[in-house]
Amino acid sequence: MKTSRRNFLLAAAGAATLGGSRKLPGKDVWDPIISENLWNVEPVTLRWLAQLGCRQVVFQGTDSVDGDGKGYWTVDDVAQQKKQVAEAGLVLHSMMIPIGFYLQARLGKSGRDEEVEKVQRTIRAAAKVGVPKMEWRFWPDFYWDERVGYYTTEGRGGARYRAFDHRHVQELPPFPEIGVVSEEEMWDRFLYFARPIVETAEEAGVQLTMHPNDPPVKEMRGVARIFHDTDGLRRLLKEIPSRNNGITFCQGTITEMGVDVLKEIRYFASRDRIQLVHFRTVRGAVPQYVETFVDDGDIDMLEAMKAYRDSGFNGPFVSDHTPGVEGDVAGGRIGRTFTHGYIRALVHAVNAMS
Repeated sequence: MKTSRRNFLLAAAGAATLGGSRKLPGKDVWDPIISENLWNVEPVTLRWLAQLGCRQVVFQGTDSVDGDGKGYWTVDDVAQQKKQVAEAGLVLHSMMIPIGFYLQARLGKSGRDEEVEKVQRTIRAAAKVGVPKMEWRFWPDFYWDERVGYYTTEGRGGARYRAFDHRHVQELPPFPEIGVVSEEEMWDRFLYFARPIVETAEEAGVQLTMHPNDPPVKEMRGVARIFHDTDGLRRLLKEIPSRNNGITFCQGTITEMGVDVLKEIRYFASRDRIQLVHFRTVRGAVPQYVETFVDDGDIDMLEAMKAYRDSGFNGPFVSDHTPGVEGDVAGGRIGRTFTHGYIRALVHAVNAMS
């Protein structure tokens, strides 16, 4: 890709939001980006984030950005979000591409070419406004409830945990709106859509970050899930080797896969392919698991944080999927605040050990 003045300025803007190290008397300390998956960028939400000490915004709940239902974002759409973030003294670091923008692509139906063009337009709009990173997902059965085996259970002190049991849905028929989809077919659908999208991101200077399948089962009611394991994520990076194509290392989802999580952190982070971390944990793995508090799961979170630092990852870290706690407010801010304190404490602990 040729270096234009616009790409140079975008790169400079992106560099200004990156984590890394900072100086303290006598030593450098690791200073990664710590942020949050925000469900909106309203003033009260942004004040909460700033009060936690965060400087960058990871905007996940972006469905409302396209307020008039065009199916894509314009420069004005994105600029309005950036303005709200800037007024709070923060930087808009990442935005989620709404999965509704490419339903036909996920279903492999006519109309997907138009969706490719609209997502390309969305990426270019974000780039022109200076958003350096965009997250995306790709599976047609994009549900988060009992239809895919999720349910709510009681955790410590009566907290509300989300749990998964594949046995609840294993015998259910295919979704009528989706049908049966083989692994080969799902890869064909994904690559047909993804190759031009990544090419556009590369030209625009935007980093894409793919979230793995959640829940990470090989097949959900007849539909293959191609990013249900780390082999699928490796294939993603092999099929589209652009440096603008990276992954969201959802640590909870990776744990649910039943793999050596620390090994996978080192593998992907040392190759500079992790662009975003959902720093959470669970108890159990497919076919049954429970999403727990950050201090109460199967993973040694201190060792995980050390693995990120030692492998050169500089953030952003977000909490994601925190349990519901007594008296919580919109967006689960109390539960997420607990996780943020834990993340910051681990960063300090890792620095103290160096």
